[in-house]
Amino acid sequence: MLIAALIVVGVLVLTLPALRTPLFSAFSSGSTKNTTYITDRATRGSFKVSITERGQLDSLNNVTLSSKVKGFTTIISIVPEGTMVEKGDVVCELDSSLLVDKEKQQQIQVTQAEAELKQAEENVAIQKTQNESDTSAAELALVLARLDFEKFNEGESQRDLNVKEGAITKAREDLQRAEETFEFSKRIAKKGYKSQNDVEADRINVVKAEIDLEIAKEDLKVEKDYVQTRKYKELKADIDEKVRNLERVKRQGIATLAQFDARLKASQLTYEVEKSELERNREQIVACKMIAPQNGQVVYANQDSGRRSSGEDVIEEGTEVRERQAIIQLPDFSQMKVDARIHESKISMIKQGLPVDIRVDAFPEQLYRGTVDQVSSVPISSNWMRPDLKEYKATIRILPDSGDITKLKPGLTAEIEIRIDQRPDVLQVPVQSVITIGEQRYIFILMPDGRTERREVKIGQASDTMIEILSGIEAGEEVILNPRTHFADELIDLEEQLAIEKKKLAAKKGPASVEADQATPAGENAGGEKPGGEATEKKKPAGGNAGGMLQRLDKDADGKLSKEEAPERMQERFDELDANKDGFLDAGELSKLRGPGGGAGGPGGGAGAPRSGGENRP
Repeated sequence: MLIAALIVVGVLVLTLPALRTPLFSAFSSGSTKNTTYITDRATRGSFKVSITERGQLDSLNNVTLSSKVKGFTTIISIVPEGTMVEKGDVVCELDSSLLVDKEKQQQIQVTQAEAELKQAEENVAIQKTQNESDTSAAELALVLARLDFEKFNEGESQRDLNVKEGAITKAREDLQRAEETFEFSKRIAKKGYKSQNDVEADRINVVKAEIDLEIAKEDLKVEKDYVQTRKYKELKADIDEKVRNLERVKRQGIATLAQFDARLKASQLTYEVEKSELERNREQIVACKMIAPQNGQVVYANQDSGRRSSGEDVIEEGTEVRERQAIIQLPDFSQMKVDARIHESKISMIKQGLPVDIRVDAFPEQLYRGTVDQVSSVPISSNWMRPDLKEYKATIRILPDSGDITKLKPGLTAEIEIRIDQRPDVLQVPVQSVITIGEQRYIFILMPDGRTERREVKIGQASDTMIEILSGIEAGEEVILNPRTHFADELIDLEEQLAIEKKKLAAKKGPASVEADQATPAGENAGGEKPGGEATEKKKPAGGNAGGMLQRLDKDADGKLSKEEAPERMQERFDELDANKDGFLDAGELSKLRGPGGGAGGPGGGAGAPRSGGENRP
């Protein structure tokens, strides 16, 4: 039994590097090594940063042939499953009889639409000619009306006036002549040469001549005041009417032509719709023959049928298929890939082209090589049980010269290791030894004399197990792997101290510097290191920081801490710390939380021993 126990211990020591130091220390005779802590040493050597995930194999060029026929149709013939086909081969044929009949009917519709389109085009041409003729006639009527107006205004008007004035002149001369004759008759009648009747006749001629003169004057007045004015207005109005008629003819022509244009556009649209429908029918007929777009092996798309008790989705001759239903999958087994999911915390390290080592569970002895082909820019749908989980899809291309790819099949499980970086000489420690507080990182060192010391370090890259140390410790120093277990109180105190220092610094700089404090100062990183990796020395003040903790936890600012204000961890020891039993803790009682003298003590060190942060190497 003793031999068996020793063998088990030896196996544990060889397989768990993190346990070698404490186990060897426990079994070494005459050693004074502190065995309270689990430790490991900071080493300098090859540093490998990689990400390990699991995924499934699939064809890199996996083409799915689906039905593109609208509605439902029937499979007439299909290539047997497992057949190797070449690009251009007919792998499946669907029933196209109804589509052929529909194509003939649609051809008739296209012919009718084409005839209506031609008629509409001719109507537009005829209307354009008619508009030109109507416009020319209206323009000619306007020109003639203007000529009539000019003829009257510049010729006929003056001529008619001259005629009337000539009649007045003649009537006046006739009156004068009649008056002279009447006077002469009266003189010779006195001498007895004429009778009284002759004299009376001459007098009547004078009266008649006077009447004729008045009539001629009235004719001239009527001609001026009425006849010519009426004729002028008639001719002027006729011109205005011809102008309006010309505008009316033009507008009527435009309106009629617009109607014919609208009918033409409607006919064109109808023709295009009917023609497009005919082309779609012909495309549907062509789609009834499914052509292989690449070389590959025929695989029926029967995945969904396993979820149904009926065999309605089983792909075979005579099966009715719907539009967009997958019928055949055509994977190209000469090019394979691995589909994996990468957690959001690691996705920033993955880039296209990184080398990948791949092991397939079905062939564990074979190591395949690959490269990162694609990385999704958006997270994939999360699991309903883990809605907060965000993962990104990564596609790993398997290189064809890395092994026999022909024996790989889609759906096989594989483990991938993405190699991010690998350097030969890097100082490194286990990841569990590094503590992050705010923007600083700390490591606890186990000194040769058994004391512990806290160091602020600057880190670089990290793998799943190791983390790179840029400054703060040296190779060979022993780091504690479980610091939070042993230094919980000290870490709480450190957090309080950093918070108070930050508040004091912000208050000293003033509100104008708040935004500047949130950014890292130029020439100094977030961990307090100066350029070149030199860490800033930080020493923990002796005597603890009970007053600072009281100031941080005292929410009502009454100078003491109630049980409700205390954190959960302190509430467990509240009654023990409350020495005066007044239900409150003051600064003196809080100082007992860290032991006499404010020292951390801790395993391996008594009360009043130097605190682990009391000494800090640069």
